[in-house]
Amino acid sequence: MANENQLSEIQSKIEGRGAEKRTTINQLEKLNRISNRRLSVDDKVHPLKLSWSIDRITIVGKLNDTIAYWTQNGVVFVDFEQLMRLNENQGYLKSVGTNGWQLFDQYGEDIAYIEMLKFHPDKGRIDFNPNKIGEFLKGSMKQFIHDLFLDAHFSRADIACDILGVPDDFITQYRIVDPVSFKPIYGRSGKLETAYWGSRASERQVRMYNKKLEQERKKQIVPKEIETWWRIEMQLRRGKATDWHAMVRESLDSFASPHYLPGDVKPVDRIMIKGLNQDHSEWAYISRNLKYRLRKLLKEESQNDELTNHLRETFKESANDLKIELDTWLLGLDVTEK
Repeated sequence: MANENQLSEIQSKIEGRGAEKRTTINQLEKLNRISNRRLSVDDKVHPLKLSWSIDRITIVGKLNDTIAYWTQNGVVFVDFEQLMRLNENQGYLKSVGTNGWQLFDQYGEDIAYIEMLKFHPDKGRIDFNPNKIGEFLKGSMKQFIHDLFLDAHFSRADIACDILGVPDDFITQYRIVDPVSFKPIYGRSGKLETAYWGSRASERQVRMYNKKLEQERKKQIVPKEIETWWRIEMQLRRGKATDWHAMVRESLDSFASPHYLPGDVKPVDRIMIKGLNQDHSEWAYISRNLKYRLRKLLKEESQNDELTNHLRETFKESANDLKIELDTWLLGLDVTEK
């Protein structure tokens, strides 16, 4: 149980940074655990930077009904809803609907969403991007989550990798070759900007998008030396969130392209793979056996794919740090256990 009001501490830290108006932020500076690699593309070696991170966390659990809240007259004990109502609409916590609240930082950017579950008012969830929570807030936020929930667990964890230095025309040839839905989004130029594999309602969805383009559209700072910047995100829900390590490895085993097909692949198969890569809808018109054979070839390609292997190696190097970060949000709960 907290010995002080964690929301008030979060607020005081935000206000203590001064009345800073919203500014553009160099998001590249927030990347940590950057791994420098090299990638061969068309007989040219490209410097490659990879950085793994936790992009989003959703925690659910039974709400604590005895939270210490400090006032000028001393401490009183309140339940979760009373705590939110006491603090809402004070500049940093705004009510959303009838049972939700949005928490903002000193720049006016939302950093967390908190709600009571509609059909289970004794339970709640908090949804946030740990990359958006500054170091000055992390300690208070972690304590707040600990005080907020009883028997907390993850219901969603997004694991992301920023990929800098890979030519756009090269990386946009990559696909998740499992038999899942594929939704590409193209820009006005006809070039791929975002790709989704799997539905939003599924336990696992993979998204790959042009991060540099996203940052520029948000008028954020992108250093001139950054020619390309892509991000791949594994969005894991429910049981898949707790098994995040295996799910990331499984996704990478299906992340393939036509770039590194084995030399003994038949020319007709090579042509079909490239055609299917360009027009995913054509998969619906080939036989089940042919689908199986071509997907098998692509998964073999994935094991030899230079970029995919860089992703595997850097994920292995970063996995322990990612696990420690996930664990600390739940103060020691081993999230790899179901």
